[in-house]
Amino acid sequence: MRTAATSATARITVHSGLSSLTRLWVFDQLSGRPSGIGCPPWEIEGVGDYLPPATPGGENATEAIAEQTMGPLLLWAIRTVEEFSDDILAAWVERSRLREAAAANVATPASRAALRAFMARIDAEELPIPSTDWLGRTTPAGVYIAALTGASLNQVYNASRDHGWRQAALARPGPCPLSVPISGLLDGTAWREAIDYTEAAFLRRQLGTACFIVIAYLTGMRPGEAAGLRSGCCPDPEPEPEPGSAEPQRRHLITSTVYKTARDADGNHRSEGEIRDVPWVAIAPVVNAIRVLERMVPDGQLLFDHHAHDLRGTRAGTGSLTVHTLGIRVEDFVT
Repeated sequence: MRTAATSATARITVHSGLSSLTRLWVFDQLSGRPSGIGCPPWEIEGVGDYLPPATPGGENATEAIAEQTMGPLLLWAIRTVEEFSDDILAAWVERSRLREAAAANVATPASRAALRAFMARIDAEELPIPSTDWLGRTTPAGVYIAALTGASLNQVYNASRDHGWRQAALARPGPCPLSVPISGLLDGTAWREAIDYTEAAFLRRQLGTACFIVIAYLTGMRPGEAAGLRSGCCPDPEPEPEPGSAEPQRRHLITSTVYKTARDADGNHRSEGEIRDVPWVAIAPVVNAIRVLERMVPDGQLLFDHHAHDLRGTRAGTGSLTVHTLGIRVEDFVT
């Protein structure tokens, strides 16, 4: 354990680990069948020599992000939330509708004829083929084509093979525009002509990250606190008092859960967290970010619930996106 005193781990983290070992030793003494766990040496010698030195400015010695970096990042996060979110969420709804429609399509002679007519027109005019990337290879966008034509997925798969579209898509890849009107503006101009079926999930992920940046930076919450917020955590305040009234101006307040400092009466860490004594005051951009997240998750659920934000479904169980994952997503947002 001496190596812990020279590790790069935070002092409070090492202290928490040593305390856990002490409790294990104490409980063993109280057990009816003790395992013979020895007394930790820091209970005799003192814990100071087993802890990394305290940093001069406290535990958080990380330099603040420079204004030249944080300013543009925050600006684009706010812009994504306030200008582009309606388009992104509408595109996600339309993408979901197309996927459900394609999955429900049944193969019929009429659907086969509609698919053939669709493919014949594209081939006759040598138009780009609606395409997507599948495992690093450009291929016809089967779900999108099925939803547009009413054909079944098997019909699209077989027709793409029989008509040589799998090879043709490599030479003539085309977009899969969603029929969602664009309302977001960038310097007075529509920020894009259309949102593509293949990028709806990507943009939804970036939108969730933008909300996290806005909330975390403009409230001062720890990342874990922001990840622990739930839908409904920031209700609208009562109507404003009449002009000239002595009543204080009402503000949006955020009720959050703290985890790092949550302890019970015996000093043990409470993994479930506890409600923060003082709510956070939310300014308008933060409220807007929360409202967008509330449109992305079910009522009462975590705003960053991983089932809603991890669209590939790579992790089982419940809970939010991890702090590590959120950090990676901020880097992706920057890129």
